[in-house]
Amino acid sequence: MRRHLSITIDLIKLGKKLSREKKWIKVRELAEELGISTKSAGRILAALEKLGFVKKRSVGVYKVIKYRYIDYV
Repeated sequence: MRRHLSITIDLIKLGKKLSREKKWIKVRELAEELGISTKSAGRILAALEKLGFVKKRSVGVYKVIKYRYIDYV
């Protein structure tokens, strides 16, 4: 029997937190911090890139962009 756990992540909140604490983030590092798979962490970082919080630099490595207020209404 497969068991699944669904979680919701506030991408804006996570992006702001990363912006205060990190200059670079690796997919594997985010996966370990959140206790998720590297595939899921990669999807989260890709979503954060679309929101402007990170910029992909190489395979599995993202540069964290300094947070600036953006209205996401």
